[in-house]
Amino acid sequence: MILNLFLVLFALICVSLVFFILLQVPRQAGLSASMASGGSLLGGRGVEGGLVRITSVLGGFFMLIALLIGIVSR
Repeated sequence: MILNLFLVLFALICVSLVFFILLQVPRQAGLSASMASGGSLLGGRGVEGGLVRITSVLGGFFMLIALLIGIVSR
């Protein structure tokens, strides 16, 4: 019962993690573009900051649920 709940939660987290990773803008500009912009080097990320934060939280939940599934399935 609890294993099925963890598996469903794990699948939802996986799908949402893929979704939020694909929403992010790729950073192909390198170091020279970040030095030229100045202000964005120190912060002020706007929407990207929120996407990175959501992705980090979902990644943490992904690891936690994967660990719990491994423990419960024994």
